[in-house]
Amino acid sequence: MFSFGGREYKIYVLIAAAGSAVRMGAAACVNKVYADLNGSPVIVHSIDKFGAVGFIDAAVTVVAKRDERLFDEIYKGASGSGHGAMPLYKAVGGAIRAASILNGLKKIIEIAGGCSDNSVVIIHDGARPNFAVELLKPALEEFIAGASKDRLLAGMVFASPSHDTLCRAGEDGLIEGYEDRDKIYRVATPQIFSLGSITSCFGKLERSVLSAGPAFTDESSLAIHFGYKVKIYRAPSNNLKITSPEDLDYLKSIMKAKSGVE
Repeated sequence: MFSFGGREYKIYVLIAAAGSAVRMGAAACVNKVYADLNGSPVIVHSIDKFGAVGFIDAAVTVVAKRDERLFDEIYKGASGSGHGAMPLYKAVGGAIRAASILNGLKKIIEIAGGCSDNSVVIIHDGARPNFAVELLKPALEEFIAGASKDRLLAGMVFASPSHDTLCRAGEDGLIEGYEDRDKIYRVATPQIFSLGSITSCFGKLERSVLSAGPAFTDESSLAIHFGYKVKIYRAPSNNLKITSPEDLDYLKSIMKAKSGVE
């Protein structure tokens, strides 16, 4: 339970962990979220961080069918068993990300017994273990305050400014123009949403057939597509998503340095 502005809010976490190991190379025999990161699977780092904050009502990890046994070995089935003060559940993923997230949202609504206007969901990529957990509380407060004034504000996403020079190029490879990097951000997760708003978006997407229409690479783009507003919350740029062995090595180094481990 999360208290802000004289109201109590139910806060749920949905961790997306149903991806594949394709970009980790042929040697990767398991999903990247189960790779070892300084002594623990990658996914454990994310779940532990959420479990430690003290205001998460429940978490759902969406796992691939092929990974269920592996996840169960780590979390004893995750059927509501406590993880600190945070009950942990699992849902089985679908063929594409949108289907997986929808399955996770349905599980959260089942756990919550419905979808109330004071329910918030934090959607996070399980392959991003280095997110700034200390920013969750102020980000939630800013989102709730903003959403109370603007009913179309459905979400807030962790994002970092881009310091690169970014251009647009045509099919022929010729540069057509440059972006104003003062307005360009790298969108990451966690992404905070009104549970009702984001579930409504996925319901509309489901009715239009999940495999058809535009491809949404994250939930903020889906919310904007269906007419909602999403705001950025500035966060550190080292919130890397693991997509290669090099990414994993980099995170091992910076997270070891952060924890003071030799």
